[in-house]
Amino acid sequence: MAPRRAEECPLKRVAAPGCRLPARLPPGEILTDITQKKWKLGPRLGCGGFGDIYLASDDVNKTVGQDAKYVIKIEPHHNGPLFVEMNFYIRVARQYMIDDYCQSQKISRIGIPAYEGSGSHVWKGERFRFLVMPRYGIDIGKLFLSNGRKLPTKLVNNLAIQMLDALEYIHSHGYAHADVKGSNIVLELNGQNISGNPRAYLVDFGLAYRFKTAAGIHKPFVHDERRAHEGTLEFTSRDAHHGTHSRRGDMETLGYNILQWLCGKLPWEKEEGGMRASCNPEEVHAQKETLLSDIPLFMQKCFPEHKKPPAAIMAYMKYIASLDFEAKPNYSYLRGLFNRGGKIERTLQSSVRRKRVSDENNSCERPIKMPYLRERRPCKPVNGEGRITRNTQVTVDVEEFCWEEVLARHPDKLAKVIVQPTISPLTPPPSPPPQLLPSPPSLPTYAMLHVLQRIKDRQSGVLKQKPKSYDHELKVKWMTPAMEEVAKLKRNKQSNNAKFTTMSPRLTRSRVAQQKRK
Repeated sequence: MAPRRAEECPLKRVAAPGCRLPARLPPGEILTDITQKKWKLGPRLGCGGFGDIYLASDDVNKTVGQDAKYVIKIEPHHNGPLFVEMNFYIRVARQYMIDDYCQSQKISRIGIPAYEGSGSHVWKGERFRFLVMPRYGIDIGKLFLSNGRKLPTKLVNNLAIQMLDALEYIHSHGYAHADVKGSNIVLELNGQNISGNPRAYLVDFGLAYRFKTAAGIHKPFVHDERRAHEGTLEFTSRDAHHGTHSRRGDMETLGYNILQWLCGKLPWEKEEGGMRASCNPEEVHAQKETLLSDIPLFMQKCFPEHKKPPAAIMAYMKYIASLDFEAKPNYSYLRGLFNRGGKIERTLQSSVRRKRVSDENNSCERPIKMPYLRERRPCKPVNGEGRITRNTQVTVDVEEFCWEEVLARHPDKLAKVIVQPTISPLTPPPSPPPQLLPSPPSLPTYAMLHVLQRIKDRQSGVLKQKPKSYDHELKVKWMTPAMEEVAKLKRNKQSNNAKFTTMSPRLTRSRVAQQKRK
């Protein structure tokens, strides 16, 4: 849940399903993160279904005031969302990682908060988990409600471009946000002026889902009943209704938010906005599946008073509806739809269309080449004497036939001539004729020789079937020839020992002495 201000919280807070609310920590409490950096708590700023948010400062010698630059999210160790969010920030949102990405993409910033610190804290025998974040201003959800459930088109386009940048960064590290909504998009602390271009940040990664394995392979589409309908019901993607997440799920969720910001409410919401408490998630899922299969009908339900819906959001939803589960979205194309209201993208498309028409008029029956497909051409012969390529033709010297030379030869020698076909250097040599028996290696073992001999005897019919072995013999059906030899030697040794014990008398000292006297 998005944090709310303390004065807006009801007297009785309700915890999220499967979680419990933490005890309120007193202002001035000192927390130590995993890097042994100390943070001082200030007054409580907001609350939610999983935990509380406090103002914080890295200067422990001063009292934390309302001008604090940091906030700390605190939840009990039994709750899970903050654990997921901490791991996400540690793996993805370190400052040097964000700087390297911005430098590689040649952009100035990215709308992802940088990781500041995290750790565990014990207070009155209860263990808490905390995460330190930069402090931001108002969220888009509150801004949307305060402006009569509509946002200016310029601001919506600006937010869409910034969120596409943030989602592209998240997806490049193998994660999906899975809960994009207005209350999880915050502006800078001094970015309350919506007439300009405020900087927005995507926060709250408690439901972040790793859609790629450690080997970099996309996880398959699997219906998971335990995670079905996860997220905020108004903006839950079709994949999230099945309990799985992907890149197209984040794109679809962002599209629902853009539609809500432009038209005021989504088709499955109430007249005044929001979802009914008794709403069935399966029915909402069915409506989304139906409307996304018919984008013009979807736009008509969202913009009933407009004859023509905004071209940018209509093209955006058409693209998302045709996207595959494991496909990587074309972020540049989607950003171009909202850049200056989609004028740049339409200008590019019209210029390409005009060029295509002019090419068709100037050329007759020109072969059409598929874009983005590399045409395979045969290799050109280079240094044909030393290198053979697909275009190199083997020159065959044809001898002139002369009957005089043929008749001058001896007929017996002529009959012994064996004509062999000429073998091209590009064709593989002919395979040897099949053999009835496998040829033995250069140094076969005795067991291998014995097996080969038995095969030869079986084929020639010399081998006779041996009588069945008795129970007291050591030979069994699964014995190899080598094991049979060992068993045979063991039987001979046992028989010799039996003969020796029955025939020879027992040797004693007296008998040895008598033999020596003789």
